[in-house]
Amino acid sequence: MGDRRRPHTEARRRAGSRAARFVPAMPQTGFVTAMTPASFTSPGTADAARSVARRVAATRGGRAVYTGGEYFLATLHVLDHPMLGVPALDGPDDHPALVRLSKAALPGALPDVLGLAVRLPGAGGAGGDLDLLLTSTVWPGLLPFPRRGFAPATYSTVLPYDHAGEPLRFLAVTGDRARRVPADLRLLARAVTDRPLDFVLGVDGADRRPLARLSVHTPLDRDADEPDGFDPVLNSHPALRPSGWLQAVRVAAYAGSRQGRRAKGEVSPDVKSRWRSR
Repeated sequence: MGDRRRPHTEARRRAGSRAARFVPAMPQTGFVTAMTPASFTSPGTADAARSVARRVAATRGGRAVYTGGEYFLATLHVLDHPMLGVPALDGPDDHPALVRLSKAALPGALPDVLGLAVRLPGAGGAGGDLDLLLTSTVWPGLLPFPRRGFAPATYSTVLPYDHAGEPLRFLAVTGDRARRVPADLRLLARAVTDRPLDFVLGVDGADRRPLARLSVHTPLDRDADEPDGFDPVLNSHPALRPSGWLQAVRVAAYAGSRQGRRAKGEVSPDVKSRWRSR
């Protein structure tokens, strides 16, 4: 059948395994292979995901998952790297960002699957926002995995984006691998106030050079109205379309969660202007 490797495969091989670079994805085997597309793309599965998420959100009076979280102002410093077709990510520059660090479900300092959500205002399609949602994972980022702390940790978008017909995932690692920030939301704001929490973002699927540095620096007031929920499907860019056979379930689950939150009156007014202007 000939050599059907993607053009960047040889570049990955030459790049080596330096810690500052991102390694290529491993073959999906075992449990991942058992999850066939047909199991998750049926209308019944999507409907079930929507119903479950709606009920859980309505019962909790909040999100169906990643219920606990803290909001921060941040700065995304884009580095020199291959173009992605997204202006906000395609040249050395600084961009304001809104970040939410969250836990999936467990209280206190218990290890949990952690969330790193990044919103770039005006960077999406038609002048909308661009949301990137990353989850704590085991390397190289195929499956969510609980962590004892927000740092050190590895994060991934897990589900791929379609970029020029090729699958692409965003990865992030904490900038200071020696720093310890426990998975306790009660301590998170103080930790960031004492010292910004830095992440290095990269792309797995194109080139392993770092894409940007994200500095999370200013906690938002807990008593302030909550910003609109992050949604990587609604807040995307034409050059980066969420893809993969699990997307139908993801879209349905996000929709169900929003419906459940509205049923409880939990969705707060839009406060984008508050953090855009800061």
